Amino acid sequence: MPSMLNMTTVKITFERGKMNAIKFAFGVSIVVLLQAYAAVFFTKYLKDNPDFILILQKFAFVIFALLSIYFYREFKKVSKISVGFKQKCRDTFVVGLFLSAINMFAIPFYYGITTVLNKIGLMQLSQNNILLFVIGYGIGTFMLLFTYSNIGKYMQLKTNGSSNKLNMVLSILTGVLAMVTFIKLF
Repeated sequence: MPSMLNMTTVKITFERGKMNAIKFAFGVSIVVLLQAYAAVFFTKYLKDNPDFILILQKFAFVIFALLSIYFYREFKKVSKISVGFKQKCRDTFVVGLFLSAINMFAIPFYYGITTVLNKIGLMQLSQNNILLFVIGYGIGTFMLLFTYSNIGKYMQLKTNGSSNKLNMVLSILTGVLAMVTFIKLF
């Protein structure tokens, strides 16, 4: 299932062009570097304090529920979508930083990956390995979002530039993420 950041990359490509989508991808990738490093650095702490992850999940539920409502309302504003986005978000790099920062699944995801890799002996938690892991995730994230910007350009040509349906997809996606997070809480 495509993530909110991937779909947002496509939407930015539709509404602002490929260069703005690439700026967005850079912003997301910078935050991913920090999140991956924090997750690896705090692997022991998070392992010993599962209550902290529960707090993150509660916060994620609220964020995803609000984003779902926002994207649904944007879907209902059929004719004002692209104008509103262009006026609200002048710097897509900052948008990438912000949306990636509120992605509450990132740190538990990187924590899970590093824990599994460490337990099966594929990753020792040395400074060099941590640095390679973090840089690899940052580059991989950028390359994935860059690919989505290319897909977005292709989709734009096929749909005559209409991005309204992406708002509904994003609304459903964030709604599902909110429900999954809510279910995990109980």
